[in-house]
Amino acid sequence: MKKKTYVVGVAVLLAALLAMAGVAQSAMWVGAEIGGNFMGSSNTYLNGNDIGSTSFKPSVIGGATIGYDFVNAGFGGYAWPDWMKYFSVATDITYNRISVDAGGTTGIGGVLTPGARFEGHALAWTFMLMAHYGFFPDSEIPTGRVNPYIGVGPAILFTSIDGGSITTGPVPPGVLFQGLGGGSATNLALVVEPGIRWVCFKNVSVDTAFRYRYASPSWNLSGNVPGGNFTVNNTLNMFAFLVRANYHF
Repeated sequence: MKKKTYVVGVAVLLAALLAMAGVAQSAMWVGAEIGGNFMGSSNTYLNGNDIGSTSFKPSVIGGATIGYDFVNAGFGGYAWPDWMKYFSVATDITYNRISVDAGGTTGIGGVLTPGARFEGHALAWTFMLMAHYGFFPDSEIPTGRVNPYIGVGPAILFTSIDGGSITTGPVPPGVLFQGLGGGSATNLALVVEPGIRWVCFKNVSVDTAFRYRYASPSWNLSGNVPGGNFTVNNTLNMFAFLVRANYHF
């Protein structure tokens, strides 16, 4: 048992040493990210009629990313022109919940009945071009330990919404029905992300970032009442604070 424990311990140590033995800046990198997502209040349109501003609850956002730096080092390295070292491309997939604040007095919250829900999720596939500049270079990290950056690009946003009880018309009176049903939409979104990359080791970095996403989905829902088919339009302004751990290879 002691021998097996020793072998496992040595293997873990060797893996850790290999992970720290990469080049100062590698072309490819992968990462995992997590943070908090906040959605700004915005006006909701029910069948084209403005029913006021809807408030949303904050949620957790998480995902995975893969990126490429235009440098001649590491996997996929190429003899790019020197000025291209200030640019990268990245793509990631993130997921977060969408949940309406049922305590609101306008928008969707204003027509929710007690105990009702109106919630769903957002799955975004994002593509970004990133510009960055490194500060505090040293012999180990000649590209700089601290790298402020800004990324911008489109995203394909998949959203879905599922509702419980809701009323149509003013509250009160209203027409109550159960089982609002679900709806989904696929839209293009705009993504902007400023942040700072902190290079911890030769091939390990951590990003602290703020991400803004804009989209305007339209959901078609069917209610359990005569003529209860509804189109809900709502602009989504999503603000996320992210922490991302990256491995460069």
